[in-house]
Amino acid sequence: MTVNGRPSFKAFFEELDRLGYVEGRNLEVLRLSGQGRQDEYQIVTRRAVDAAPDVIVSMHARLAMYLKSQTSSIPIVAINSDPVALGLVSNLARPGGNITGVSVDGGLEIWGKRIDILSEAVGRPSQMHFLTTSQQWGARTGDAIRDAAKRAAIPLAVVQLDGDVDRSNYVRAFDRLTEDRAVALLVSEVAENISNRNLIVELAAQHALPAIYPYREFVDVGGLLAYSVDLPDALRQIARQIVSIFNGTKPGDIPFFQPTKFQLIANVKAAQSIRRALPATLLSRADEVIE
Repeated sequence: MTVNGRPSFKAFFEELDRLGYVEGRNLEVLRLSGQGRQDEYQIVTRRAVDAAPDVIVSMHARLAMYLKSQTSSIPIVAINSDPVALGLVSNLARPGGNITGVSVDGGLEIWGKRIDILSEAVGRPSQMHFLTTSQQWGARTGDAIRDAAKRAAIPLAVVQLDGDVDRSNYVRAFDRLTEDRAVALLVSEVAENISNRNLIVELAAQHALPAIYPYREFVDVGGLLAYSVDLPDALRQIARQIVSIFNGTKPGDIPFFQPTKFQLIANVKAAQSIRRALPATLLSRADEVIE
């Protein structure tokens, strides 16, 4: 999580810099991570609250909910899929309280779009698999994905990441996908998957499994397809909200930002590596084709 990190973090710190806040000069950043150990996430958020910073930034829905229960005074800027459905805030335009941020999925119907794109890419599969955490699968996002698959008349199976989300957990998940004879994979937007994007893309290639990802950062490291918001722009919005709070605005008076632009990114080189040919109709609609 530095200016030299993945593209979205680079955009975040560059926007803070543009707005006059430079780490090491007039900005101190305390970085805390659960390292994929889901049972310890609540401990991580408690450490953040106990540090009493001017602002806490949350990159994970569960962390945001823990933070909400642990402080009503420290401003929280959160990035997640649906803060209203999550119960984080009751209104996107006027969040109230001490929380604001960015909603990155533009409505849960985005999963129906991803299912349609992946279905077109592989020629209407007999089944799709969904890679996510057990927490997301049991929440509203899981319901939305099940409903979207039902509308598309495509059976959906889930591979859930439980316990510590680490390399061995992902290797076991892809082994299960092979045992299930998986032919198409939806990868969820949970923070654990984003942090492990290189590994997920690597395993998908090894198993010759066509997959659609929630952000282009997966495609940038060799993934096949992505349909998503512009994540670096979302992080720039987070930076602007933070600076607004530094300048005295109450977080509850700052509307949750909702991206309106979605991008379809297709990677022809990745398709060739798993001996697939993406349909010309799909490539013609892509906002960007990587060759």
